[in-house]
Amino acid sequence: MSLHEILKRDVQKMISSLSRNEKGNVYPLVVHEVERIIIEITLQKTKNNYLRVSQMLGISRNKLYRKIENLGLMVVSNRLFFCSILLKTKK
Repeated sequence: MSLHEILKRDVQKMISSLSRNEKGNVYPLVVHEVERIIIEITLQKTKNNYLRVSQMLGISRNKLYRKIENLGLMVVSNRLFFCSILLKTKK
C-alpha cells in the first residue's frame, strides 16, 4: 500500500469521525499530526541528532527547533516527550 493510499484512507476516516464544528480545521489538524509524527520518528531514528534530522527533512535546524516547540515536543536526556503545555503565541 502506498503512502498516498494510507493517508487517503486514514484522512477519510478522520473526516468522517469529526463533528461539524471541527470540519473547518481539518487541514491544519492533518498537517500538524503528520509533521509531529515525521519529527518524532526521525528524532528517534537519529537518537535526537538535530543536525541529522534537519538534513533528512530538508529544513534548517532553526526551523526544526521552531517546529519542535510549536508541536509541543521536547527532548530531555535524549528522550522525546510530547508536552501538553499551551505555548504562548507571539502577538
